[in-house]
Amino acid sequence: MPYMKLLIILPLFAVIFQIYNYALTRKREEKQAVCRGLGIALLTVGIVSLIFRDFVSVFAGLLLMMVGFRLIAHGLDRLDKKVFIDRYNDSSYD
Repeated sequence: MPYMKLLIILPLFAVIFQIYNYALTRKREEKQAVCRGLGIALLTVGIVSLIFRDFVSVFAGLLLMMVGFRLIAHGLDRLDKKVFIDRYNDSSYD
C-alpha cells in the first residue's frame, strides 16, 4: 500500500514544482497574490496529510508545509525595497 501512495505522490510533487516555479516567475503585485494563495493552499494540504500517520503521508505533508511557508514568505516580500526601516546611523553611537 505505501508503494501505491508513493507512485501517486511523486508525480504530484512534479506538478507542484511546476506550479511553484510559475508562482515565482510572476512580477510585483501578481507575484504577491499568487505566492500567498498557493502557499496557503499547500500549507493546508500539508497539514491535512499529517492526519494519515504513515511515513509517506507525513513526509509528503512536511515537504508541502515547507514549500507553503516558503511561498508565503515570497508573498510577503516588500515591493519597494528603496526604503529601509532599520537604517544604520554611525553618528548615534558617538
